[in-house]
Amino acid sequence: MSSFPVALPNLDLDLARTFVAICETGNFSRAAERVNRSASAISLQVKKLEEIVGRSLFERETRRVRLTPDGEVLLGYARRLLRLNDEAMSRFRAPEFTGTVQLGVPNDNGIIAIPEILRRFAASHPHIEVDVFLGPTASLRKRVAEGTTDIAVFSFDPELDPQPPIHSEPLVWLGARHGAAIEKHPLPVALAEPGCYWRAMALRVLDEAGINYRVAYTSEFCQAQIAATEADLAICPVPISVISDRLVHLDARHGLPELGEYRMTLAKRGATGPAEDALAEHVVSSFKMAAERGMRLFA
Repeated sequence: MSSFPVALPNLDLDLARTFVAICETGNFSRAAERVNRSASAISLQVKKLEEIVGRSLFERETRRVRLTPDGEVLLGYARRLLRLNDEAMSRFRAPEFTGTVQLGVPNDNGIIAIPEILRRFAASHPHIEVDVFLGPTASLRKRVAEGTTDIAVFSFDPELDPQPPIHSEPLVWLGARHGAAIEKHPLPVALAEPGCYWRAMALRVLDEAGINYRVAYTSEFCQAQIAATEADLAICPVPISVISDRLVHLDARHGLPELGEYRMTLAKRGATGPAEDALAEHVVSSFKMAAERGMRLFA
């Protein structure tokens, strides 16, 4: 009897990409558009993938598909496989740009959103050094205009920014899970410093709703607002993507007004080179993928 282990079948990356596309778009038709295949070809790929893994991956419904428990498990593996594949191929096929790029990101959510983007960019463009500058939106906008920062991501203002938004997501109220801060009067809120878009929007809707509040904690960094909220010392207005197991979404059921959407844009100084352009394209595509993947999870 042979002592060699039985070889397991390989998970085809093309099938994995189609599977992820279905999960992220919600149905076969939109997935077919994304991967440039017909709906019938998508169905055949799903059937083949289910035969390979030996499990049912979707529960078909009238207007959309829903993952089975096995499908949810496979989705995590498929995304990791595709991410590793794309990083490897980008590493060897991308032009060998060199140089240093100055990237400006906002105090509020730059530390949360940017690390994964930088990690992926470093894998695909290892010869480009990125210097990161944290600052408020007004400062970042000014630095790009003056040419002291190559690229910056900041809050979008239609009256000041000619370039379009690259990302939008709901701005929401968050509180500590099982917390009591929402029940206090006046309502304690943790905000960014004056001049922050999130702060201005939060104070405006609270005033319009006639809610008695007090600014309990102020910080230029989003993490400090989140820390105060996790400690159940206040609630905070932040993008929904920062939600965690320790925080819950507070809304009209808790007597709070809606905050609306938070939009971000990317600006570049007047003349940029291939290194700067490569990072800018990477940031835009990363936010696009995050939006497609994340907003359905928080819907």
